Amino acid sequence: MRTAYSLIAATLFLSAITAGCRANTPENGVAATSQQTSNVYWQNAKLEVDKGALELLVQHKIELARGIKYHKLIRGNRDRKEIAITFDDGPHPKYTPKLLSILKRYNAKATFFVVGEQAAKYPFLVKAEIAAGHQVGNHTYHHVNLTKIPVEGVATEIKACGDVIKSITGTAPHAFRPPGGDYNTPVAEASEALGYTMILWTDDPGDYASPGDIVIQDRLLTTANNGGIVLIHDGVQQTVDVLPRILAFLHAQGYKFITIDEMMKNR
Repeated sequence: MRTAYSLIAATLFLSAITAGCRANTPENGVAATSQQTSNVYWQNAKLEVDKGALELLVQHKIELARGIKYHKLIRGNRDRKEIAITFDDGPHPKYTPKLLSILKRYNAKATFFVVGEQAAKYPFLVKAEIAAGHQVGNHTYHHVNLTKIPVEGVATEIKACGDVIKSITGTAPHAFRPPGGDYNTPVAEASEALGYTMILWTDDPGDYASPGDIVIQDRLLTTANNGGIVLIHDGVQQTVDVLPRILAFLHAQGYKFITIDEMMKNR
């Protein structure tokens, strides 16, 4: 009975996706932009999603109905004095080199969740992140709110960014962060089906709004603790200004700065 229900659910899921593909028109506000249609990574990902990833999503839907849970990480081991510093939205030609220099000074490893469109523009920065021992994760191709677009668009966004990263580094990423932390069931299912662990966070000082470096510092140092995942951004001058003080203080408290991969191994 459960298997039959799963197959029915999967069939309905595929029908909804197919309908979503047909509905992808200017009238409903989800048509691809000229930038999207002219980009080779986006186009290739869209073709592959249309051909195969939707079937993969259906298969994953069946597996979920059998009790398989999403791969998701919100924090690490509470018993270990480790913190994962993560940077969203890069790479940025002005700020990424500064962040890398600061991290090197404090012997700190971090995870950069890059936007595919930016990574394609500045592949040398992605290579520099990897060369310095940091981790590079997937932050979608266009940095869109994934809960506001059809599921086939979600799969394309994730896949296109992953393809860019693999083309630069030679290795496919397996850590994914949805822009803004916005996700729902279709986003979680697409992430899982495409082989990713979705990474969220424990500490967000709101640096994207540039509230002041002292505010960022106070918000972070007040909440940082064992196994924490810190969300800050590549492309914010105040973040660059405050990062040395944050690293110095936490290092003095005995914290080690590790990548998301290391945090997952130490859980």
